[in-house]
Amino acid sequence: MRKILCCLLVLTLAFMAGGCKIMDWIFPDKDLEPPEGDEGDGLEEPGPGEETGVGMRKSILYVTDNLGRYILPVTYQVPREEGIAKAVLSHLVEGGPAHQYLTTSGLKEVLPARTTILGMTIEDGLAVVDFSPQLLQTVDADHERLLLDALTYTLTEFDTIDRVTLWVNGHLLTKMTHGTPVAAVLTRERGINSPVSAKGTGNTVTIYLGLDSLASGLLLVPVTRPVASAAEPSAAALEQLIGGPAGDEVGLLAILPAGTRVQRLNLEGDTAVVDFSADLAQAAKLEAAVGAIVLTLTELPNISRVKLTVDGQCLSLPDGKNLAEPVLRPSSANPLAF
Repeated sequence: MRKILCCLLVLTLAFMAGGCKIMDWIFPDKDLEPPEGDEGDGLEEPGPGEETGVGMRKSILYVTDNLGRYILPVTYQVPREEGIAKAVLSHLVEGGPAHQYLTTSGLKEVLPARTTILGMTIEDGLAVVDFSPQLLQTVDADHERLLLDALTYTLTEFDTIDRVTLWVNGHLLTKMTHGTPVAAVLTRERGINSPVSAKGTGNTVTIYLGLDSLASGLLLVPVTRPVASAAEPSAAALEQLIGGPAGDEVGLLAILPAGTRVQRLNLEGDTAVVDFSADLAQAAKLEAAVGAIVLTLTELPNISRVKLTVDGQCLSLPDGKNLAEPVLRPSSANPLAF
């Protein structure tokens, strides 16, 4: 799980009332560092730049598109309170605190209505969450898979959590209503938006594809894909990204132009240095293409930043900024603003 401690460049999606916006690159100053993670199931002391308003905390929620097809991360301001992890989970419940805003943005919560948290502990990286029986009121097996993805990924966004165990009404949850099995310990090894659990299927990569939310414009969606065990991970990830959506990934969009080629790829410490063909510069939404590349490569555990060039030259964004320096992973793919 990638933990972000600092950013040289932060990638955001700007959402303004009544309009669709594309990605906006921001060069943050010291007061705009990403929030630190949760320190446990109690009152969390604010970290640098974490407060976005009086008693507010930037948190990443994994929610679905309005058709309930895919899980994707959005950054949302959650009121600070004791037990911040519980508070964040409450925003995943249908009809919860984020309902109106998510609906307006063409998104929706993944947990069934009236689901409540009966108890929660966090110890040695393991979050144990006991839910009310309403958690089991799922629509079908696809809904159950997305629900498990959302809970796993939302909780493991906290620095103090890397594993999750689910209970319902005081009993360990081993199977959902429509037969979806639930592992005793859930981690990000399960993958995300993958019909078959990634765990145990060999090597995988997670790439970022596009989704037109209509209400909020282009969003980035993480998708875990299996790759050949002999494949070099960063090369395999870029190959999958350039290839775009698979035939069964209805509604997802390719971010990179189809003719894009990787002309050179090597690792220098924790930096992936990638030179693309000139096709990349012709991307309809170049900022989104750069964002997808950086997010995809920094999903790999040995890569923290990406240096991008096109035909050996620095890549220029439509606003005139040159990506002369390596780009660190943004704190979120899809921030929401009030």
